[in-house]
Amino acid sequence: MSESTAAATGVADEKHTKKIQIIVNGEPKVVETDIVSYEQGVRVAYPTPPSPDTLFTVTFRKAKEPKEGSLAPGGTVEVKKEGTIFNVKATGKS
Repeated sequence: MSESTAAATGVADEKHTKKIQIIVNGEPKVVETDIVSYEQGVRVAYPTPPSPDTLFTVTFRKAKEPKEGSLAPGGTVEVKKEGTIFNVKATGKS
């Protein structure tokens, strides 16, 4: 593969890989899709969950659609390229 072909391939790959910056619990994080699920938000906030039976509350604001709200397990939200804010809190089992 020539250098120009490799460079062109790199540019094509870069166009297909999105870099979207969200804020999770006050810290900037990068995701690769503009649709963020409840489960993805929890994984980003807690890479190692406190315990297997921990429940989480996930809220968001400054999103694309809907603009703000909360996510339940299985739910998704469309985020903006930069600046969507998530708060993910471990709430325990009641």
